[in-house]
Amino acid sequence: MHRRLLSASPAYRNLRSEVENEARAYRTADAAQRLTGVARIPVVVHVVWNTPDQNVSDAQIDGQLDVLNQDFRAANPDLAGVPGVFAPLVGDAQVEFFLATTDPSGNPTTGITRQQTTVTGFTHDDAVKSGASGGTDAWPADHYLNLWVAPLADQLLGYAQFPGGAAATDGVVVAHSAFGNTGTALAPFDLGRTATHEIGHWLNLYHIWGDDGTGCGGTDEVDDTPNQGGFNVGAPTFPKPSCGNTPNGDLFMNYMDYVDDRAMFMFTAGQVDRMRATLEGIRSPIVVPGGASRRIVPAGPVVAWGSHRLDAFVVGTDRSTYHKWYGGSGWGPSAMDYEYLGGTCMSSPEVASWAPDRLDVFVLGTDRGLYHKWWGGAGWGPSDIGWESLGGVCASPPRVASWGSDRLDAFVIGTDRALYHKWWDGSAWGPSVTGWESLGGTCTGEPSVVAWGENRLDVFVTGTDSALYHKWWDGSAWGPSVTGWESLGGVCTSPPTAVSWDEDRLDVFVTGTDSALYHKWWDGSAWGPAVDGWELLGGTCVGQPRVASWNANRLDVFVTGTDSALYHKWWDGAAWGPDLLGFENLGGVLSDFRLGSPNGGGRTGSTMPLPSTPASLTAARA
Repeated sequence: MHRRLLSASPAYRNLRSEVENEARAYRTADAAQRLTGVARIPVVVHVVWNTPDQNVSDAQIDGQLDVLNQDFRAANPDLAGVPGVFAPLVGDAQVEFFLATTDPSGNPTTGITRQQTTVTGFTHDDAVKSGASGGTDAWPADHYLNLWVAPLADQLLGYAQFPGGAAATDGVVVAHSAFGNTGTALAPFDLGRTATHEIGHWLNLYHIWGDDGTGCGGTDEVDDTPNQGGFNVGAPTFPKPSCGNTPNGDLFMNYMDYVDDRAMFMFTAGQVDRMRATLEGIRSPIVVPGGASRRIVPAGPVVAWGSHRLDAFVVGTDRSTYHKWYGGSGWGPSAMDYEYLGGTCMSSPEVASWAPDRLDVFVLGTDRGLYHKWWGGAGWGPSDIGWESLGGVCASPPRVASWGSDRLDAFVIGTDRALYHKWWDGSAWGPSVTGWESLGGTCTGEPSVVAWGENRLDVFVTGTDSALYHKWWDGSAWGPSVTGWESLGGVCTSPPTAVSWDEDRLDVFVTGTDSALYHKWWDGSAWGPAVDGWELLGGTCVGQPRVASWNANRLDVFVTGTDSALYHKWWDGAAWGPDLLGFENLGGVLSDFRLGSPNGGGRTGSTMPLPSTPASLTAARA
């Protein structure tokens, strides 16, 4: 299709040239000029069916969206299948997809259209994209990703249009038998990866072997993908060398090869750059307002180290950290200004406070190492714009807790997907300034850490089976062992969020496969409602829940709904409000938000603020 358009359309040739120039410029641009944040893309799914069994269900469509949101965020449970030598190449595209809520006329919509057709099998001639030829017309391509699901002929699984083609045919086509991971999906293309592959094309990715047959002379225009001699099929065994790419061989587990769904797991960082360049360039109109941006946005917990005191940290368009504060009578350095703190940050700041007039700020640098700076009451260390390097090659943003005065504990996921830990004990970093303690596991997403008392830490992660896992520090040793984890069950589609409102009390929240909110708790003697059980709290949630506690036996939980509004529910000590399964609508159109408490989300012992202290605030991207 691409070559047909190149030969038939001078306008397409010219636009493709511009797109490639933009991709090259983005690859060499300073990080300050690059797109930041999560790009959220509205999708309309056009179901075109000939026989009733081809009319895929809403649940199957939801399942496909879930797959896309895991694959494009490097949060897919099978990411652990990437061989260790290729693990450092894994890239998070920071792209998320959601069903459109408004149609082109401004009316509410489910984001799904359905059309019966007399055509028994479409091919790659774009007939499925027109009502006149038995398909469904595209919605405006600058506002929606059009995704057609239909019966396809000649064993065709799907196809896509590269950026630069006509709007009337722009989008992705997937066979009903290769769509999603339930219903009509048939092995070996039954895990939703056809849509992942085709949307990769829609975001300007070529096939990984460069489409030159087996000649070893093609290119996918990505530096970190090994040259390979043609496409792979089935489920190859690693290593599979070709084109002199020994000893590691082909990157056949890449989404842009032709292997079975069960054998593809990853995009590379170089492929992510091409996709991000496309979203900043020719496809920028489709990114919803409040999604990815190149402006200063709130980027981490707002901490309060005393009454009438707030400190907020953000990342600017130059990727440096900026700070402003409220001192009780006004904002400093002024209502509209920020204090410049330097750095080139690849993550949002994570901030902890273990004493009045003390702040510790952590970010990831361009080398994926952890960097730290601190406010000691009189000045910033190691300098106003300097940062202390704490080493590591991190695959997740840092999460930090403090369980006492002059104590910090930082946690990250490594490139091997294990959990790593380092700590400040008041005089030195352990196990060394740039060293890390491995705590084992194969983790997806990011960790959540809580300190409910002095010399106590509880860490939660999601495993490759999507269950929740837990480990703890009891003051003398890690439980259940240094590298072991306690399974708490569930099938989680979000990272966990944990909080503590009292000593020996934990509350953990996740979203499930039905997008509802689920809750479990530790009451000091046992997990409720059971070790591997969960309490259903209802809702249809997008992304990770956030939770805060401002007093004993009090919880406030916030989620984003499918309409991108903020929703709230609360535990008042006796019951859930507004009811067990209900939520209070707080409005807005959100792309992301963080809600945090001092000390990494958990109450500490001697440093716990009084109930009247503003212990946490929402930092919203809206």
